[in-house]
Amino acid sequence: MHGKEPKPSMACCSGLQQLAGTVKTVDDKKNICRGLKNGVKALVGVQDRFLSQIPAVCNIKVWFPVSLNRNCETIH
Repeated sequence: MHGKEPKPSMACCSGLQQLAGTVKTVDDKKNICRGLKNGVKALVGVQDRFLSQIPAVCNIKVWFPVSLNRNCETIH
């Protein structure tokens, strides 16, 4: 995800799958979105084109487009 690898590691996908399995409410979705955006900010060189592919690569449903520019407050 940091630009050196075109896809997340198996460990990353596993963690995201577990996290996605905890979603019960709209607030959960918003919190996950916020957490992902804040976490990505800490990584240098993250490319949005790779970030947006994570749901498909990791076989998870995230209920919103994954993007550096996503407004988490508009998730419903």
